[in-house]
Amino acid sequence: MCSAPSITNSTIHTMQNKSLVCFAGNDWWLHNPLTEKQWTRYLARQGWTVLFVNSIGVGFPGTSSPFMLKRLFRKIRSILRYWLRKSEGVWVMTPVLLPLWSVGWVRRLNVRLITMQVRYAMKRAGMQPGVFWAGLPTAALLRKTIPHRHCVYYVQDDYPSYSSFDHQMFMRGNDDHEEMLRASDVVICASIGLKERESKIARRVEYIPQGVNPVFLNASLERSEYLPEKLQGLSRPIIGYWGSIESLHDRDLIYALATSHPEWSFVFFGRKMVDVSQIEALPNVHYPGFLPIEEIPLYGVHFDVGIISFKQTDYTMYGCPIKYREYLALGLPVVAPHIIEVERAYEGEGLTSRNPEEFAERIQEAMDTDSEERRRHRRLLVQEETWDASSDRVRAVLDSLEKEDA
Repeated sequence: MCSAPSITNSTIHTMQNKSLVCFAGNDWWLHNPLTEKQWTRYLARQGWTVLFVNSIGVGFPGTSSPFMLKRLFRKIRSILRYWLRKSEGVWVMTPVLLPLWSVGWVRRLNVRLITMQVRYAMKRAGMQPGVFWAGLPTAALLRKTIPHRHCVYYVQDDYPSYSSFDHQMFMRGNDDHEEMLRASDVVICASIGLKERESKIARRVEYIPQGVNPVFLNASLERSEYLPEKLQGLSRPIIGYWGSIESLHDRDLIYALATSHPEWSFVFFGRKMVDVSQIEALPNVHYPGFLPIEEIPLYGVHFDVGIISFKQTDYTMYGCPIKYREYLALGLPVVAPHIIEVERAYEGEGLTSRNPEEFAERIQEAMDTDSEERRRHRRLLVQEETWDASSDRVRAVLDSLEKEDA
């Protein structure tokens, strides 16, 4: 069992007072509710008392990063928005800290600052020691200072690969990650690849992928006679993507595909966070911009193939891109780089490749073997992969920890 401050019998919570402190991997305020927000909202509806601690980070970009000031202002805005408030039945807080975890004295100061703030928030919420939920490896530093009875570690990314982005910044993260794997009562992994790897260290590992937003599961698979506004003028086939256009966006791959197949139209919906001017200048590559999630199915159903245009790295190989299941929910054939989840979650549906030539071959194969029947079948594969179903699996894991104490 996870090491924690001593607890007397009077503090043992009952079925009527289940408590969970979630050190989340993202902030509550993100426009698109992510996994931990979905799960904690569900637990609150089931009677749990939940404290959702907005991301304390794993590092901070250097001054040369174009996103340094943006991230800093976003975190300050999150603190000023509400230091502690209740939202949708969940207590939400953004602790005050210094985002420089790679500096020893700052790390020690942050542990003290966060501990004081979280303990106060727990008291304010009337929480007794319950579940310590770590949604990022940095939470390992707080494992011994926050009262709890069980540890749960949610691994949604390949955290060890973070050091390849900035070794100095994230080298501590590898130690924190391994500590959480060894100390946790249960490790929940978002992908098949992560589950298999972390099982070599952790004593109990559960595979619980992300749920699919109902806007995709409830959308019609029938294509309207006319293309929606932002697709008008494009010739078929339409090879599409939606999501953030950021550093993992493989611009070399897209350039190779678009120039070798000028008869294909490529469209990428999402906020541009990297320079795509070179490929955007190609006549068959289009970046129409951000789409609200409610509008994505209206466009996505017209794609001939949905692609995951990520760079081939360990980070992506072990990942669990939610858009894979969203594509399937709209009946789309899917082509991606070598991602274990895409290859094995629904055998025969996800086509993967290791270079641009093979990627193009897989796109052609996906189009050649597609049909209305296959599209309906893909929807059925993920029809039950709802957020409530995913959340209920998490609740069952937490309940099993309760039974161990009975």
